[in-house]
Amino acid sequence: MRPGFAIKVLLTATAVALLALPASALGRVLKVHPGGSIQAAVDQAEPGDTVLVAPGTYTEASSECPPRPGRSCAVVVTKDDISIVGQGGNGKAVVLKSDGAQEEGISVGRESGAGCLEDESLRVHGSLVKNIVVEGFEDDGLLLSCVQDWRVTGVAAIDNEEYGIFPSHVFDGRLDHSFASGANDTGHYIGQSFNSRVDHNIATDNVSGFEIENSIGIRADHNLSYGNTGGFLSFDLPFLDAKVNRDNVIEHNVILENNRPNTCLEPGDDVCGVPPGTGILVMAADENLVSHNTVTGNDSYGIAVANICLAQELPEEVCEALDIEPNPDNNTIVHNTVTGNGSNPAPSLPPVFAVDLAWDGSGEGNCWAKNRFGTSFPDPLPSC
Repeated sequence: MRPGFAIKVLLTATAVALLALPASALGRVLKVHPGGSIQAAVDQAEPGDTVLVAPGTYTEASSECPPRPGRSCAVVVTKDDISIVGQGGNGKAVVLKSDGAQEEGISVGRESGAGCLEDESLRVHGSLVKNIVVEGFEDDGLLLSCVQDWRVTGVAAIDNEEYGIFPSHVFDGRLDHSFASGANDTGHYIGQSFNSRVDHNIATDNVSGFEIENSIGIRADHNLSYGNTGGFLSFDLPFLDAKVNRDNVIEHNVILENNRPNTCLEPGDDVCGVPPGTGILVMAADENLVSHNTVTGNDSYGIAVANICLAQELPEEVCEALDIEPNPDNNTIVHNTVTGNGSNPAPSLPPVFAVDLAWDGSGEGNCWAKNRFGTSFPDPLPSC
């Protein structure tokens, strides 16, 4: 599938349809036309209002990003219950482009860091970003930080240097029917977050197509990840505000031919260690359910479950200093179709891991059942 074709399908499928509700229920509609400013409309908006953006290409003056002090943003949303909606459809789109020096495209949130994990008053409550293309930013196309009750839908994040769509420290939201390509970290990311859904999205030509990081209660389903370095990552990483990755579900996704070279920008980042040809990697995560996925044509391996210290070849003294438990425990891998993987593994990969289903033997309670696959390590794998 060509990326351009995927974007057109996405924008057509998510064309704006405002509900026929009374004006008092919807709030005001503030319209932006080419030559106008999305940020100016956001500044005028009050909770409950919608900023409705006409098709065209927009470049905004820089503002400082509250969640990322010192970085510049094109559009900043710090108020509750603000919707930014693009009027797409009929081959037309709303495109927000970098001015050439901006780090962030759209930023939603007032805070970053551990405080909002416990203190709801630090969160932005209610946010919708819909039917917008964010393109060419130095870090992230769309950033949400400390946001509750949120939705990102019909967004296309293209050629943003680090992340495409980046919800972090978020609660009770949904990322759906969106597209990401050209990220040198992750296309669709969700991290240190809770009780949210990532569904019906497409990722291609990123280092990582999708990543769940140090989160609880994330459901990732009906996504397509193809042509990335790694298709889908579920990681528990050290020295972050949230300390566990558990109770997440990865199901009904298609993970296809993720054999792109790894182009990570910062050597030493965890994503830099992801070998080309990775299908799904569950690393140091607990109680994840991986089910009913189709994983095929990934050159290194299909679905792997691993200890972070073994996967990253950390020295014993470094591993002992981690603030997370490094083993994967109680993960269930069932009802997947995992075939045709491991045929041309990355040189960094242990040869025994070049299989459809792989496990490094670490952790407790991990099990496999009713998968359709050709090869595994070990053989047999523990059954459920």
